[in-house]
Amino acid sequence: MRRLVCLAVALAACRPSAPAAVDAGAIDPGDSKALLAEVDRLKDQLKDKPKTFEVLNALGNLYYENGRYLEVVDSFRQALELAGPAEAQAAALKKQGVRPAAELPAECRRAGAEYGLAQIAVAAAKMDPPKARRCLDSALEMALAARARRGNALYLIGNSDGALAEHRKVLERSPDYPESLFFVGAILLEQSQGDKAKLAEGKKHWQRLLQVAPDHPRAALVKETLPKADEVFKPQLPAGHPQAAELPPGHPKVGGGQAGAPMAHAGNEPTAEEVRNLQDAVQNTERTPELEKGLDELLAQGEKALDEGRYQDARDAVVRVMPMRPNDARTAAALGGAMRGLGRLEMAERTLSTALRADPKQPRALYEMGKLEAQRGNKERALEDFRTLRAADARWAQAHKVDQEIERLR
Repeated sequence: MRRLVCLAVALAACRPSAPAAVDAGAIDPGDSKALLAEVDRLKDQLKDKPKTFEVLNALGNLYYENGRYLEVVDSFRQALELAGPAEAQAAALKKQGVRPAAELPAECRRAGAEYGLAQIAVAAAKMDPPKARRCLDSALEMALAARARRGNALYLIGNSDGALAEHRKVLERSPDYPESLFFVGAILLEQSQGDKAKLAEGKKHWQRLLQVAPDHPRAALVKETLPKADEVFKPQLPAGHPQAAELPPGHPKVGGGQAGAPMAHAGNEPTAEEVRNLQDAVQNTERTPELEKGLDELLAQGEKALDEGRYQDARDAVVRVMPMRPNDARTAAALGGAMRGLGRLEMAERTLSTALRADPKQPRALYEMGKLEAQRGNKERALEDFRTLRAADARWAQAHKVDQEIERLR
């Protein structure tokens, strides 16, 4: 909530001075959809306005919660650039063997929009080393979470290597950070494809997650999958794999596996310029019938893979559609289903929630949300989703055996 309040204040500052006080109160910091609409409305004013780490971090989180992952990547990039000097200062103290002080100095606490990371770093530079390290470690916790979320967003736009690099950076500073232990392990296991060293390293990170955070939301999936990791992550033949398919005619080029491509499954993470280029390409692309047909075929391919339990294949197809249809409930539902099947439950929930906000009766979104709630043991919520689905689209529900899902939950 604090980060959204920070963003609401920043938005109010972009308006004409006279109505600012009235308008600021009109923004509900708890309504991320309304905040996002306001961000979009004030895009031109915000573009060239200097932003603090806290504002950029709030923007990144707002975009993340609304499924706009390309903008997540860029907002967190800018935030982390501002955090860089403080991170370097903290790393230098750690390298010198300085232990953090027990008490957090008062100057190290954020206070409103005018006293954030930049001011805390200045204060820390005047302290003795133990206090300075304690100060910086505390102030940089937000940057750590931002880097982890940036890694998640990179994964969601198809850049596993970029995601891996970000989560490794998180572990350099905080070796037992649960979210990054999970993702580094998961990505290495997915990429192993017969590489015994990668397979072993992936398992090691998952084992560490179970040791340090046995109650973490992802721990149940790790406990279930780890004993059969050799089988689950055995080499797969690429023939017929959806990611090898050509993009539909007229689709903006995304580099298809080339290093640095925003939608690549290998290579370096996208640069800010590449992210902007893809956004511009999407906005300027002519929506021809041929392109729309190709996108429909890719989405159908992903949905078919979902129905067959091939979740990685489903994801690889749908992430090619998502940039062209970022607000489409059906596309978001398919991506959310793939994330659920791959065990990315938090991402699945956010993406499926986005789909249901766009279309409360979207059948696959209701189905996958029901399956997600059932996985978490929330039987009543799962039953409610399945019953809503059955009432909204009886034919779809019958084809996907929703009655059987309901019976299993009774």
